[in-house]
Amino acid sequence: MQSLSIIALYLAAILTLCAALLHFICILWGANGYRFLGAGKSMVDMVERGKLYPHLITIAVGLMLLLCSTYAYFAAKGITLLPFSKTILSIFAAILLIRGLSFPILKSKFVGNSDLFWYISSAFCLLLGGLYAVGISLS
Repeated sequence: MQSLSIIALYLAAILTLCAALLHFICILWGANGYRFLGAGKSMVDMVERGKLYPHLITIAVGLMLLLCSTYAYFAAKGITLLPFSKTILSIFAAILLIRGLSFPILKSKFVGNSDLFWYISSAFCLLLGGLYAVGISLS
């Protein structure tokens, strides 16, 4: 069981790091990056008009993902250097699972994002949330 926990946390760390990098790359790519990754029309329009808001939101999300990836990696290694690891990873797992399951409600509130964005991001959130939950519960 311990090895399943380690594998789940390593996989969660890698996938979360990839999600963080996608957010940062999106900023560098500009409006086409936001559009390609399924951001809503209003976000793409703001990027095209040179507004900072979309970039600040994207940076904040990317940093949070990077932080959680780091916590998952250290937890998988058994390193207790970071404070509140189990609590933070449990909260992140819950957030991801709630986000993944609540997409029908969220979709109606955030008009403009593509259906593909909602399906892929929700499935990804459910997968990641599950990995974090398994990793934490078995550790």
